[in-house]
Amino acid sequence: MKKTLTINISGSIFHIDEDAFEKLQDYLRTINSHYGAGEEGREIISDIESRIAEIFQEKLSSKDQVVNVDMVEEVITIMGRPEEIFETDDETTEESQNQSQTTTTSRKKRRLYRDPDKRVFGGVSSGLSAYFGIDVVVFRLLFVLFFFLGYGFAFLLYIILWIVVPKATTTSQKLEMKGKKVNISNIEESIKDEYNEVKENFDKMREKNGPQVKDGFDRSVDFLGSALRLVLKVIIILLGIGFIFAGFVSLISFIGSMIFAHSFFGPFADFHFPGAMFPKLFLDGTSITLFTIGIIVVIAIPLMLLIFAGIKLLFNFKTNNKIIGFTALAVWLTGIILLISLSFSQIKGYMHSSTRYSENQPIEKIANDTLYLQSTNNIGDHWYEGHIDLDNVKVYMNDNEEIIVGEPTLDIERSYSDNFEIKLKKKARGRTLDRAVENAEGINYKWVQNDSIIVFNQFFTLENDSKWRNQRLHITVKVPEGKVIYLDDSMSKIIHDIDNVSNTWDFDMLGEKWIMKKEGLSLVE
Repeated sequence: MKKTLTINISGSIFHIDEDAFEKLQDYLRTINSHYGAGEEGREIISDIESRIAEIFQEKLSSKDQVVNVDMVEEVITIMGRPEEIFETDDETTEESQNQSQTTTTSRKKRRLYRDPDKRVFGGVSSGLSAYFGIDVVVFRLLFVLFFFLGYGFAFLLYIILWIVVPKATTTSQKLEMKGKKVNISNIEESIKDEYNEVKENFDKMREKNGPQVKDGFDRSVDFLGSALRLVLKVIIILLGIGFIFAGFVSLISFIGSMIFAHSFFGPFADFHFPGAMFPKLFLDGTSITLFTIGIIVVIAIPLMLLIFAGIKLLFNFKTNNKIIGFTALAVWLTGIILLISLSFSQIKGYMHSSTRYSENQPIEKIANDTLYLQSTNNIGDHWYEGHIDLDNVKVYMNDNEEIIVGEPTLDIERSYSDNFEIKLKKKARGRTLDRAVENAEGINYKWVQNDSIIVFNQFFTLENDSKWRNQRLHITVKVPEGKVIYLDDSMSKIIHDIDNVSNTWDFDMLGEKWIMKKEGLSLVE
């Protein structure tokens, strides 16, 4: 039975048989002797050992916990044999270069990381650039563009990617990010490139400052570095506090608006928007539940991630738990799909349109030739405790009871009979033509005559359990030639684009008498 040894490679403990240990030891000894003891060489060796440890961890299983010769041979094949990499003979060098070129060009599948070396903020754009092989400027422009066009959606997406996508910290991860094989040749090339870049930047800085300040150069760099670090820490702390505050306030306000009808979306808004009432305007039954789940998921998850990002910035802790991030992203996308599905389902409810006309309703004979038009608030002020106002439709609530009302429009036309008349025109949409007819006929509206005074309701209502399907009501008051109407100030709520000879605006017609002439409605002087 072969003797088993315990070794430590890059902080990981492995059990290895004696033959495999000797082969691995010879391999590492050759690499160490080539790269020497310099700082650059030590970093190359450290990255090579880290990669070897990763490969061993991938190859070991629950049944086979001991590294054997075959595994070591596979590691050497992946990383590259010393005689192929370090040979200095001319012919061998040419052959080695050809083999190295073949190895380098046979790229492996890229992995998505955040690139810390070319980052501006979190390295998301530079990481995407390396993954897709597209210039980083393209991704940065896209994020800026969609930040303004998408009402901040790009900002939330950037924060999510910042949290979910890991940062490429090791040389192996940086090679995987670029789709390069993680072997000795590529590790050496990557580290040398980094050292050369640092050296060039340092040389440029010294040339810029000039030889006359060489004595104070180190102190100046230390001072500037400390000042920049302090400024960055303050900015990070402020960003963290801002993220947490904005996330908490928005999340609490949103949840309150979805659960409690008296809450409103946003503490600084100048209008009430009870989220619990909104889905009832269009949906019923299971659809309300699905919509509520979908909207909570779509809005709450980014807000929670914003809070989480603020906590990370404020307390400077690191987590590489990808499961949480990917799970949140999957749930969020599910919520988006759910809302889109419900939207398409609701669009079908507006496919057909129906218009219903009532017969001309003659007004009872009045004592004189002047008809006075007034309007009244038929729902009362106590309903304004919570409300939604969308175009000409309103949802009012009081004591957990909701009513859907709409605002009618009123116009005045000439009557070709000798009597005043009122005509109602009802319109609605529906999933089918029959359903559209039902929705139109479900519009309830009343007006009252008291001798020469007509009082119109300021709102029409819908049948119980009806949903909003773009119901509309248009009132036409027909005035015989030679007769007069008076528009009370209360009519401002419902009059709409009344034609008159002098082209007077609707609101300017209030409080005045108007006579119907052959050429149209004219002001009584």
